[in-house]
Amino acid sequence: MTTAEILKRVRRIEIKTKGLSNHIFSGEYHSAFKGRGMSFSEVREYSHGDDVRAIDWNVT
Repeated sequence: MTTAEILKRVRRIEIKTKGLSNHIFSGEYHSAFKGRGMSFSEVREYSHGDDVRAIDWNVT
């Protein structure tokens, strides 16, 4: 496959998230990203068993 053929195929790729969000301001959409979310709830001391990936090292 030549570079030109690859570029031709790449240009036809649609990004999946383009059609997922119809009403972005009303909250009626599905996120393209999976994860824990970004809502802040509190800052507290580390407890044994806490996920170290969730530690905000700038606060501690």
